[in-house]
Amino acid sequence: MTDTTYAAAWVPDDDPARSLDVAAELAVLWVLRQAEALHVTPVLVTQTKEQWTLGPDAIRRLATTSDTVTDRGSRPSGDRRAVLAYLPRYRDMYRAVPYARGGALAVVEYRADPLSGWAMETQAVNLVDGQLTPKTWNPGQQNLLEDIHTYGNNGWTRGPDADHAARLVQELVADGVASDTILGFMVARHHSEEAIERLAAIIKRVV
Repeated sequence: MTDTTYAAAWVPDDDPARSLDVAAELAVLWVLRQAEALHVTPVLVTQTKEQWTLGPDAIRRLATTSDTVTDRGSRPSGDRRAVLAYLPRYRDMYRAVPYARGGALAVVEYRADPLSGWAMETQAVNLVDGQLTPKTWNPGQQNLLEDIHTYGNNGWTRGPDADHAARLVQELVADGVASDTILGFMVARHHSEEAIERLAAIIKRVV
Protein backbone atom coordinates (compact mmCIF):
# COMPACT_ATOMS: atom_id res chain seq x y z
CA MET A 1 0.00 0.00 0.00
CA THR A 2 1.27 3.47 -0.88
CA ASP A 3 0.31 6.93 0.30
CA THR A 4 1.61 8.62 -2.85
CA THR A 5 -0.62 11.50 -3.92
CA TYR A 6 1.08 12.49 -7.17
CA ALA A 7 1.76 11.02 -10.60
CA ALA A 8 5.37 9.89 -10.77
CA ALA A 9 7.87 9.32 -13.56
CA TRP A 10 11.63 8.92 -13.77
CA VAL A 11 14.65 8.39 -15.95
CA PRO A 12 16.83 5.89 -14.06
CA ASP A 13 20.59 6.24 -14.11
CA ASP A 14 21.01 2.67 -15.34
CA ASP A 15 22.68 3.05 -18.72
CA PRO A 16 26.07 4.76 -19.09
CA ALA A 17 25.37 5.18 -22.81
CA ARG A 18 22.35 7.39 -22.11
CA SER A 19 23.41 11.02 -22.05
CA LEU A 20 22.06 13.57 -19.60
CA ASP A 21 20.73 15.48 -22.60
CA VAL A 22 18.52 12.53 -23.55
CA ALA A 23 17.46 11.89 -19.95
CA ALA A 24 16.60 15.54 -19.37
CA GLU A 25 14.63 15.82 -22.61
CA LEU A 26 12.47 12.82 -21.68
CA ALA A 27 11.73 14.22 -18.23
CA VAL A 28 11.08 17.79 -19.38
CA LEU A 29 8.61 16.69 -22.06
CA TRP A 30 6.65 14.67 -19.49
CA VAL A 31 6.61 17.51 -16.96
CA LEU A 32 5.46 20.04 -19.54
CA ARG A 33 2.58 17.76 -20.54
CA GLN A 34 1.61 17.40 -16.88
CA ALA A 35 1.85 21.16 -16.33
CA GLU A 36 -0.42 21.78 -19.29
CA ALA A 37 -2.98 19.27 -18.02
CA LEU A 38 -2.87 20.80 -14.53
CA HIS A 39 -2.88 24.40 -15.83
CA VAL A 40 0.13 25.30 -13.69
CA THR A 41 3.63 26.68 -14.08
CA PRO A 42 6.16 23.84 -13.74
CA VAL A 43 8.65 23.68 -10.87
CA LEU A 44 12.31 22.82 -11.44
CA VAL A 45 14.24 21.47 -8.44
CA THR A 46 18.04 21.24 -8.72
CA GLN A 47 21.00 20.96 -6.39
CA THR A 48 22.46 24.31 -7.53
CA LYS A 49 21.54 27.36 -9.57
CA GLU A 50 24.45 26.64 -11.91
CA GLN A 51 22.52 23.70 -13.32
CA TRP A 52 19.98 26.15 -14.73
CA THR A 53 22.57 27.51 -17.14
CA LEU A 54 25.22 24.79 -17.41
CA GLY A 55 22.95 21.76 -17.70
CA PRO A 56 21.41 20.15 -20.77
CA ASP A 57 19.51 22.33 -23.22
CA ALA A 58 16.16 21.00 -21.98
CA ILE A 59 16.97 22.03 -18.40
CA ARG A 60 18.17 25.48 -19.48
CA ARG A 61 14.92 26.01 -21.39
CA LEU A 62 12.77 24.81 -18.51
CA ALA A 63 14.60 27.06 -16.05
CA THR A 64 13.47 30.12 -18.01
CA THR A 65 9.78 29.20 -17.89
CA SER A 66 9.38 27.51 -14.49
CA ASP A 67 9.56 28.29 -10.81
CA THR A 68 13.02 27.22 -9.70
CA VAL A 69 14.07 25.70 -6.38
CA THR A 70 17.42 24.94 -4.77
CA ASP A 71 18.39 24.64 -1.12
CA ARG A 72 19.08 28.38 -1.22
CA GLY A 73 16.98 31.26 -2.44
CA SER A 74 13.25 31.88 -2.60
CA ARG A 75 10.72 29.06 -2.80
CA PRO A 76 7.46 28.97 -4.74
CA SER A 77 4.29 28.25 -2.79
CA GLY A 78 1.49 25.77 -3.23
CA ASP A 79 1.05 22.16 -4.27
CA ARG A 80 -0.63 20.44 -7.25
CA ARG A 81 2.36 21.42 -9.36
CA ALA A 82 4.21 19.60 -12.14
CA VAL A 83 7.72 19.19 -10.73
CA LEU A 84 11.02 18.07 -12.24
CA ALA A 85 13.74 17.04 -9.80
CA TYR A 86 16.93 17.04 -11.85
CA LEU A 87 19.79 14.92 -10.43
CA PRO A 88 18.33 15.27 -6.93
CA ARG A 89 20.00 14.43 -3.68
CA TYR A 90 17.66 13.07 -1.04
CA ARG A 91 17.31 16.57 0.41
CA ASP A 92 16.12 17.80 -3.00
CA MET A 93 13.48 15.06 -3.13
CA TYR A 94 12.29 16.14 0.32
CA ARG A 95 11.79 19.67 -1.05
CA ALA A 96 10.22 18.53 -4.33
CA VAL A 97 7.46 16.27 -3.00
CA PRO A 98 5.28 18.93 -1.28
CA TYR A 99 4.96 20.86 -4.55
CA ALA A 100 3.95 17.69 -6.39
CA ARG A 101 1.18 16.57 -4.02
CA GLY A 102 -2.00 16.39 -6.04
CA GLY A 103 0.11 16.99 -9.16
CA ALA A 104 3.10 15.26 -10.73
CA LEU A 105 6.80 14.61 -10.09
CA ALA A 106 9.45 13.49 -12.56
CA VAL A 107 13.01 12.63 -11.60
CA VAL A 108 16.27 12.34 -13.53
CA GLU A 109 18.09 10.05 -11.13
CA TYR A 110 21.40 10.96 -9.52
CA ARG A 111 23.28 7.74 -8.91
CA ALA A 112 24.87 8.90 -5.64
CA ASP A 113 21.36 8.96 -4.09
CA PRO A 114 19.59 6.07 -5.86
CA LEU A 115 15.83 6.18 -6.21
CA SER A 116 14.76 2.74 -7.42
CA GLY A 117 12.84 2.16 -4.18
CA TRP A 118 11.06 5.51 -4.62
CA ALA A 119 10.14 4.58 -8.20
CA MET A 120 8.79 1.18 -7.14
CA GLU A 121 6.73 2.53 -4.25
CA THR A 122 5.26 5.40 -6.31
CA GLN A 123 4.76 3.19 -9.38
CA ALA A 124 6.71 5.71 -11.41
CA VAL A 125 6.57 5.50 -15.17
CA ASN A 126 9.99 4.68 -16.59
CA LEU A 127 10.27 7.35 -19.29
CA VAL A 128 12.80 5.27 -21.22
CA ASP A 129 10.40 2.41 -21.98
CA GLY A 130 7.03 3.80 -20.89
CA GLN A 131 6.44 1.02 -18.35
CA LEU A 132 5.44 1.30 -14.71
CA THR A 133 8.33 0.47 -12.39
CA PRO A 134 7.53 -2.94 -10.86
CA LYS A 135 7.97 -3.65 -7.18
CA THR A 136 10.64 -6.26 -6.53
CA TRP A 137 9.57 -7.01 -2.96
CA ASN A 138 6.88 -9.46 -1.87
CA PRO A 139 3.93 -8.69 0.46
CA GLY A 140 5.83 -9.85 3.54
CA GLN A 141 8.76 -7.61 2.66
CA GLN A 142 6.32 -4.75 2.03
CA ASN A 143 5.06 -5.18 5.59
CA LEU A 144 8.61 -4.97 6.93
CA LEU A 145 9.24 -1.81 4.91
CA GLU A 146 6.04 -0.33 6.33
CA ASP A 147 7.18 -1.19 9.85
CA ILE A 148 10.58 0.47 9.29
CA HIS A 149 8.73 3.54 8.04
CA THR A 150 6.61 3.57 11.20
CA TYR A 151 9.68 3.22 13.42
CA GLY A 152 11.10 6.26 11.62
CA ASN A 153 8.52 8.66 13.04
CA ASN A 154 11.35 10.20 15.07
CA GLY A 155 13.85 9.99 12.21
CA TRP A 156 15.45 6.74 13.46
CA THR A 157 17.25 8.55 16.24
CA ARG A 158 18.79 6.40 18.96
CA GLY A 159 16.38 4.39 21.07
CA PRO A 160 13.96 1.48 20.86
CA ASP A 161 12.51 2.53 17.48
CA ALA A 162 15.95 2.64 15.88
CA ASP A 163 16.77 -0.75 17.42
CA HIS A 164 13.56 -2.26 16.03
CA ALA A 165 14.29 -0.76 12.61
CA ALA A 166 17.82 -2.22 12.67
CA ARG A 167 16.47 -5.74 13.23
CA LEU A 168 13.96 -5.37 10.41
CA VAL A 169 16.59 -3.96 8.04
CA GLN A 170 18.82 -6.91 8.79
CA GLU A 171 15.96 -9.28 8.00
CA LEU A 172 15.08 -7.51 4.75
CA VAL A 173 18.63 -7.40 3.44
CA ALA A 174 19.17 -11.06 4.34
CA ASP A 175 15.99 -11.77 2.36
CA GLY A 176 17.38 -10.08 -0.75
CA VAL A 177 16.06 -6.51 -0.53
CA ALA A 178 18.86 -4.08 -1.44
CA SER A 179 19.76 -1.34 1.00
CA ASP A 180 19.32 1.26 -1.76
CA THR A 181 15.77 0.00 -2.26
CA ILE A 182 15.01 0.44 1.44
CA LEU A 183 16.31 4.01 1.41
CA GLY A 184 14.39 4.88 -1.75
CA PHE A 185 11.19 3.54 -0.24
CA MET A 186 11.66 5.87 2.71
CA VAL A 187 12.17 8.79 0.32
CA ALA A 188 8.76 7.93 -1.16
CA ARG A 189 7.36 8.16 2.37
CA HIS A 190 8.86 11.65 2.64
CA HIS A 191 11.47 11.15 5.34
CA SER A 192 14.00 13.96 5.57
CA GLU A 193 17.57 13.73 4.34
CA GLU A 194 18.79 13.67 7.94
CA ALA A 195 16.51 10.74 8.74
CA ILE A 196 17.58 8.87 5.59
CA GLU A 197 21.21 9.39 6.55
CA ARG A 198 20.56 7.94 10.01
CA LEU A 199 18.82 4.93 8.47
CA ALA A 200 21.72 4.48 6.03
CA ALA A 201 24.09 4.45 9.00
CA ILE A 202 21.95 1.80 10.68
CA ILE A 203 22.01 -0.31 7.52
CA LYS A 204 25.78 0.03 7.24
CA ARG A 205 26.17 -1.06 10.84
CA VAL A 206 23.98 -4.17 10.72
CA VAL A 207 24.51 -5.68 7.28
